Amino acid sequence: MYTLLLSTVIGVLTATIPLLFGVPSTWTILPGIILSIITFVWISRRVAKRVEAVTQAAQQEMAKAQNIAQRAGTKAPEIMHRAIDSAVAKLKTGLLFAKWQLGVTTMINAQIGMLLYTKAQVMQQAGQKTGLKAAFKAAIPYLTASQVSGPKAKLMHQLWPAWAMLAVAHFRPDRGIDGAVEVLEAAVKVAPKPGMLWSLYAWILWKSKRLDEAIAVLARGKEAADEDKQLKENLSLLQNRKPMKMRGYGEQWYQFGLEQPRMAGNQARMGHPRMRGNSRRR
Repeated sequence: MYTLLLSTVIGVLTATIPLLFGVPSTWTILPGIILSIITFVWISRRVAKRVEAVTQAAQQEMAKAQNIAQRAGTKAPEIMHRAIDSAVAKLKTGLLFAKWQLGVTTMINAQIGMLLYTKAQVMQQAGQKTGLKAAFKAAIPYLTASQVSGPKAKLMHQLWPAWAMLAVAHFRPDRGIDGAVEVLEAAVKVAPKPGMLWSLYAWILWKSKRLDEAIAVLARGKEAADEDKQLKENLSLLQNRKPMKMRGYGEQWYQFGLEQPRMAGNQARMGHPRMRGNSRRR
């Protein structure tokens, strides 16, 4: 990471150059360490502000398009496509800072993946079959790149919606769901608090006729996210052999595109909450 390297170099030079002029090391080491820390913090903040500006620009692009699309009728998909392409282009400029700060690449890949996933959903909702498969496929590498493990994973648990979308992208009731289960199992270990994540995990299992496994997942989720009433309700429903109900999660659920809001035509909101302005494949 360039930030750490540069701050270390400055600290070392501060501590060693005075030695050439006969200054005792006891007078140079501490200033070198302090200057190194100050430099690291200053550069980190500068980079963080640059990255934040890039993400805000993408968010504003999506918010503006969302508002216009709601009144655009049949032109809404075209408006959203252009906005998503523009937002993705803006986010990619943020990758210039990837080597300056830890986590930048992961975060931006997550946001790009979510936007591309959304673009494919917009195509699907509009009935555009040509290029639909390729559109969903384009999101997968970015969503995959957003996955993290080890100590770093806990620090980036807020990226769980991107991991959930990756799981949905792997979800194939007719061809097995092992890929989705693998992604979701890793996700709930890193981000155990969102009840929506546990419920999505159980929903995929339930839809794949793996009822006992779905119940077991919700039981685990109840322990980790004990304030989620929708999760508790779904656990009770499955235990009584009744269908799960996910609409109570609202947009948080609709962003995956597994069900559509009960709205007519283009009035249904297009977009995931984090980039405003997301929803499923297939």
